[in-house]
Amino acid sequence: MSRSRAVLVAGLLLAWGSAHGDEATRYDTRHTGLVVDSRQQLVWMRCSLGQRFRDGGCLGEAERLHLGDAEARIDAMATADCPWRLPRFFELRGLMQPGNDRDAAIDSKAFPDTPSGWYWNQVSAGGHSQQDCFVDFAGEGRTRCNMAGQFHLRPVMSLGDAASHCLAP
Repeated sequence: MSRSRAVLVAGLLLAWGSAHGDEATRYDTRHTGLVVDSRQQLVWMRCSLGQRFRDGGCLGEAERLHLGDAEARIDAMATADCPWRLPRFFELRGLMQPGNDRDAAIDSKAFPDTPSGWYWNQVSAGGHSQQDCFVDFAGEGRTRCNMAGQFHLRPVMSLGDAASHCLAP
């Protein structure tokens, strides 16, 4: 390979890596209680709903909610400037990191004290369908579809839709 071609390939790989972020720089946790996910261009709550972030951890017990209650809690939190919502399945599953930690299949530095148990995501109109799948970050992580119950909730918003004061410490 010619030197100019090697430089071009190296530059493209560097640009791609910067745009997509590697695991070490994927999560920006400088914003109190929030995680900015550079790969998915999302802002996540660092703790599950019911917990509060303090001293590098999530204190309290994560709530388990029925779907209607989860949607109502999100609606109460959301504003035009800070449009919190339920995550989509692929977004929530995108946090899964099997083999990352023996207790949790999620980055435990970015998302400390993540409890075992299923997490809500947006469901299709009319309730459960074959496309409605859920994520559990316990152990190696798992997904399951078409089920009901009381699940945990990790609110999210698109980075491009969040006003700067949503990210203020």
